[in-house]
Amino acid sequence: MKKNIWFCGVPGSKWSGVDIQLRRCLPCDQTDETPERLFYHRVNVPGDVNNGHKGAYWGPGMGCGEDWNNLNYKTKEQVQHDIDQVFSGEGYRIIKSHFFARHHNLDWLWENFKGDYIILLYKEAQASFAWWCNVMDFSEDHWPDYRPGYKDYNTMRPLIFEETCKIVDFAMRKNMKWGEWNPNESLNIIPGVKKDEASIIKRWPDDKYMAVAQIT
Repeated sequence: MKKNIWFCGVPGSKWSGVDIQLRRCLPCDQTDETPERLFYHRVNVPGDVNNGHKGAYWGPGMGCGEDWNNLNYKTKEQVQHDIDQVFSGEGYRIIKSHFFARHHNLDWLWENFKGDYIILLYKEAQASFAWWCNVMDFSEDHWPDYRPGYKDYNTMRPLIFEETCKIVDFAMRKNMKWGEWNPNESLNIIPGVKKDEASIIKRWPDDKYMAVAQIT
């Protein structure tokens, strides 16, 4: 089984922590989790197993798919080829990118990858910006590198608001239903959920909402 799960959230939405949880709940291909794709951000909660960045991130500065800004200039085959160069195992391939929330990229994915899944994560824009500033920055030693896509704090803040609106707009147009992120319920439409793993994942405060759909 090799299906893509296209995962989109804005910087600071805690989507990296959710990604780590998704990889525990689902039978995922984790061959993208190489040593150079691991970064622990500033720890705010001692012992937090969801801390940091793990696996491939896609888009300018992210290390993979550096030209994945406007997907309308790419073909499905080119995008899938990029993915196949990173993953080599079996299971769902979680393809996470902030840039899906730009240039109608989510619509492009919907048109080109029938049968795959899209997961959207929502957290209020100002809260997302504040959290990102709390745990990350634009220095060279931070990975992924947010400078190519977001430049600086003054540029990032309005972009996060714009991307949040794009995510919500797409979900509304595709009749995707939002619900609080709950490992035991949010992923029910995706086959293969590991219920034993999902049941032991500690839920965070209810400030993150998820919408999941299979592309038809």
